[in-house]
Amino acid sequence: MQITIKLSESLLSIYKTSGVEFEETFMIDTEGAVTIKEILNQAGISPMLTPMIIVNNKACSSLNEVIDEASTITLIGPLAGG
Repeated sequence: MQITIKLSESLLSIYKTSGVEFEETFMIDTEGAVTIKEILNQAGISPMLTPMIIVNNKACSSLNEVIDEASTITLIGPLAGG
């Protein structure tokens, strides 16, 4: 199953600062149903840096949510400002 992952600019900036480069949008392949946490681990993205996760345009409430079909996951990193 193919999963499309989209990263927010804030998340891209955090990884770029630490020397890790990601594309803004990339795909990963999985076998069968997987959880959001498993997808993040496979992609090399820390769940601690993704306070907001959107799956197929709907907010995700748990890292244990199961994905069992080709999906688009948007990861929003921490926001700062004042």
